[in-house]
Amino acid sequence: MTKKDCLFCKIINRIIDEEPIWENEDFAAYLDRNPNTKGASFVVSKKHYDSDILEMDGETLFKFIRACQETVRLMKKVLGVKRVALVIEGMGINHAHIKLYPMYGVNKKFKEAWSKQRVYLDKYKGYITTQLGPEIDRRKLKSMAKEFRQRLNKNNLT
Repeated sequence: MTKKDCLFCKIINRIIDEEPIWENEDFAAYLDRNPNTKGASFVVSKKHYDSDILEMDGETLFKFIRACQETVRLMKKVLGVKRVALVIEGMGINHAHIKLYPMYGVNKKFKEAWSKQRVYLDKYKGYITTQLGPEIDRRKLKSMAKEFRQRLNKNNLT
């Protein structure tokens, strides 16, 4: 299934000329046209799925993650990075895709890295951040978790 107005469907169907850096029968990876770091890429499904990929059936989602894993393995070799960040947001284009960001300057051996800034977003601002927000009071956090579980139970959502 393709959508005629979908940018990623046009790329997959070669209506828009982009060269994949990796592909198999179900997925393809491309370099991002607007990278925020060298080698920033995305993996896209060849079949049109909604961008909320966590609504996919489990088998397709598993294959999607495996496609990302294969692309990341190649990115590490080609770009010489030790780690690649995987971001699933899906708000720019309504077609299933996962963004991959090479993490330059990160060693193979894990070392904590924290931003000096803290941010809290009460509404989606057009981007996702992994920066920590301000610390929340533990009692309030416990209360929120309890309320969450109660709503699950009340609505039989478990």
